[in-house]
Amino acid sequence: MIRRLGSATAAVLMLATVLAAPAEARRIDEVRAKVHAVIDDLGIDRSRIRQVFVAADDDGGEAPGTLSYSAWIAFSDCTGNLAMHLSGTTAVRTIYTTGDCAVPGVSRGG
Repeated sequence: MIRRLGSATAAVLMLATVLAAPAEARRIDEVRAKVHAVIDDLGIDRSRIRQVFVAADDDGGEAPGTLSYSAWIAFSDCTGNLAMHLSGTTAVRTIYTTGDCAVPGVSRGG
């Protein structure tokens, strides 16, 4: 009986993981869309952008069950990044540049 319960529990956990993966992928897409909107709002020339990275933070956000996200925009014309930290609802919490990269209207440092 215990072995059967263990298998059933494992199956439920696997199903929950499979079902959660598309939802998390959709959230990452929403965050990526927000990051691109901020890039446009800042008037950044897209030819400067080498790559955009977006990831869910490992700390789980400010409360259990919530996520926060980080984004880094790597430029081809400077050493450093434009960094953003976003809430689980895609609100931009902080934005700054690192290294020798500069974006008008954005402060340096973190």
